[in-house]
Amino acid sequence: MDDGSTRSGHEESARIARGGPAERRDRHILLGVSHPSGDPALHRTFEIRAAYDAAAGGWAAQIGEQNQNEQPAAWRGSGSATEPRAYPSPAVCLGAAVAMLVAAVDRDAAESS
Repeated sequence: MDDGSTRSGHEESARIARGGPAERRDRHILLGVSHPSGDPALHRTFEIRAAYDAAAGGWAAQIGEQNQNEQPAAWRGSGSATEPRAYPSPAVCLGAAVAMLVAAVDRDAAESS
């Protein structure tokens, strides 16, 4: 069992600089969602950011669809009236946003065909 007494000064200063386990830095992912038709011209790319929202008491996602220049367009929240807007961890927050985006892309494809 490691009680931390064997840490070097460098490791300890790095841990302190990162903020330790209670840190709440924003996390983000880039997500490519393929179109059900398989047509690469219809594939869509999104950037999803999870940020801790102290007022909501959890992690909230912001989603921006990337344009052809790989720049995010307008950012929007991932929550809705029927789904929570704050999640207990960034992983849960990002996972919920991914599931919502894939369902939305599939729904858009079904409506346009």
